[in-house]
Amino acid sequence: MITMLTPKDIMYFNDLLDQTLVLNKRIANELEALSNKDVQICFEDVNQTLHDNYMTMCDILKKEAK
Repeated sequence: MITMLTPKDIMYFNDLLDQTLVLNKRIANELEALSNKDVQICFEDVNQTLHDNYMTMCDILKKEAK
């Protein structure tokens, strides 16, 4: 299977990575202020999903760079 990202695709990935990282940091900061345990757990789950997606996108870009 040959996949190839265009320069425009790479720019979209870069923007998406930047936005994901910013959102991840914002959620991490807000976690400290949450007093409701259920909401805190939900935020932690979302933050973990964002982290996993970020790592997946990085892996895709690394494969494309080879």
